[in-house]
Amino acid sequence: MNNNLLRFINYVKIDTQSNDTTGTTPSTEKQKDLSLLLVHELLELGLDDAHMDEFGNVYGHLPGKGSRIGLNAHMDTALEVTGAGVRPHLIKEYAGGKIKLANGLSMDPKEFPILNKHIGHDLVVTDGNTLLGADDKSGIAIIMNVLQYYHDHPEEKHSTICVCFTVDEEIGEGPLHFNYRKMNAKYAYTIDGSDIDKIECENFNAYGATVTFKGVSIHPGEGKGKLINALNLASEFVSLLPKETPYDSEGKQGFYHLTGIEGNSEVATLTMILRDFKDKGIEKRIETVKEAVNKVNKLYPTAEVNVSFKKQYENMKKFVDKKPMAIRRAKEALKKNGIEPSLGAIRGGTDGATFSKFGLITPNLGTGSYNHHGRFEFLDVQEFEKMICVVIDLVK
Repeated sequence: MNNNLLRFINYVKIDTQSNDTTGTTPSTEKQKDLSLLLVHELLELGLDDAHMDEFGNVYGHLPGKGSRIGLNAHMDTALEVTGAGVRPHLIKEYAGGKIKLANGLSMDPKEFPILNKHIGHDLVVTDGNTLLGADDKSGIAIIMNVLQYYHDHPEEKHSTICVCFTVDEEIGEGPLHFNYRKMNAKYAYTIDGSDIDKIECENFNAYGATVTFKGVSIHPGEGKGKLINALNLASEFVSLLPKETPYDSEGKQGFYHLTGIEGNSEVATLTMILRDFKDKGIEKRIETVKEAVNKVNKLYPTAEVNVSFKKQYENMKKFVDKKPMAIRRAKEALKKNGIEPSLGAIRGGTDGATFSKFGLITPNLGTGSYNHHGRFEFLDVQEFEKMICVVIDLVK
């Protein structure tokens, strides 16, 4: 195993899962375990100002000439599957077919046709008990390996490289305490995608919604015309939403996605996210949720249903389009490495969306990792290595 890949393997073994219920930054203290390691490594690589701020974010600069170019990746991993006890497994020259994991699980190209595009390549997979954490420790490893290259080749000229590794991206709070002055870049790149030919400069408009249901509690034997079950109210609310879920959508289609429900017959809380690429589209989804709430309230006047919304991020396209330099430079670096670039849209979020809104244009580049947020996540080693070369050229 080469040193580039070994660095990635070391990072994924550190549990950095974030938590959307703590209300703190970072949302989990264990994210700082990786922060401290990265600061130590950055200092060894000549980034003399490398440090972790009070929120767990890591900053550092490698002086050079020309434009100040930012490189960003996030340290936390997703909430859906545990990130503790990650045991990555290397498959040399994947020959196709099923990949057996633990507990009777397997990755079958019939279910995951993306695997067919990686036949002949080396893959890093999970053991089936955890996610891999390639989202986004592959991005961190790419950036760190780029810095290692320039440390080992001081004769190679490069731009001033402005590095920031953020916490809590997976819960939409990566930019919450991001310091733009401290980053001090002219423009930047988030290294946090999948396909390495994609330059992602468009993403969802995103809102979170919390719906609370207050029923009427009474002995069920005496409930005729009186008892109103809060859980039934939640079910009826969901039935009023359009059938536009992640399962039903692709490309630039938006969705409603339920993320949690808890409570009892008297009080229940439902959480969900709304996603749409168009400004008018996200506004319509908000209104649709409000209409469903109002309808349930009218059907059951002695109950009470309320909804609150939280804006999470905006589509970066309108900001990136005004300053195309970052896109042009990324295209040049990809072409230099034999990759024909294409512009893509992220069906998700990225710190770069908010960075771009506030003036630091930050498109997203791929890492060669796929099936994020689950037990079937994997890294294509050759694509990962190729992206190290791309980013080396990106900052030359």
